[in-house]
Amino acid sequence: MGLGDAGWGREGPRGGGVRPLTERFAAAWADALEGLDEDLLPSVLARVCARVLPFDAAGISVHGEPDSRFPLGASDDDAAAAERLQFTHGDGPCFLAVREGRPVVTTQERWRERWPAMAEEHFARTSFHGGLSVPLRVGNVRFGVLDLYNRTSHPLDGTVVIDGQVVAAQVTSVLLEHLRGADLEDLVGPRGPEVDAAWIESPGALRRRQVWIATGMVGLSLGLPSEDALSILRAHSFATSRNLDDLADDIVQRRFDVERLGAGTP
Repeated sequence: MGLGDAGWGREGPRGGGVRPLTERFAAAWADALEGLDEDLLPSVLARVCARVLPFDAAGISVHGEPDSRFPLGASDDDAAAAERLQFTHGDGPCFLAVREGRPVVTTQERWRERWPAMAEEHFARTSFHGGLSVPLRVGNVRFGVLDLYNRTSHPLDGTVVIDGQVVAAQVTSVLLEHLRGADLEDLVGPRGPEVDAAWIESPGALRRRQVWIATGMVGLSLGLPSEDALSILRAHSFATSRNLDDLADDIVQRRFDVERLGAGTP
């Protein structure tokens, strides 16, 4: 039986009363695991999150050192694009959720108030106008984020926020279960997850690694510390309306001359 046949939609199970959210999540995840290729695990996990919660899409990422953020999986292309956009700007609800260790509710109005430079780009490049970002944590250690997206903009009541935290805890349990003997530090390394498992090598995560290679190349070429090199890459991405992952790939593949960054050339 596929995930689409799990027996409930976003409103909950059909008939027989309402089961606790953790049971619904466990049932949906167990159903999704049947015949699942391991490298698809994070994206399917994101789709399960969107399915059992009242959201249209979801994304899962891990955070290490400041600015070290790696996408693990997304429920659809728009969710993946939303993550790349936040990483390009180096800010957004996912970063705020990790920094402050709390759920961050977003509406169209809050996007424009808190992140005005990014808001219109976000609305133009994705179909989302609201959502919720919930930190993933083990004890007091915040290691990632569950991003939940809505295509409409509306306030969220406390029950939805609490449910998001419940599902984030379930996501954490699934990820830790599939670490295969590795520990949390291996998942949040400064240059990305160092875990010997196919599910950690998603296309998005592999592409994100190019950013750190490109940052090193720019730093070496221009004689800059890594944080300054990354800032220059972000500034160029913003000025040219590109996402940082694409720019980094061009640099690593020698399709872009890093000397142009030092000269301020678009």
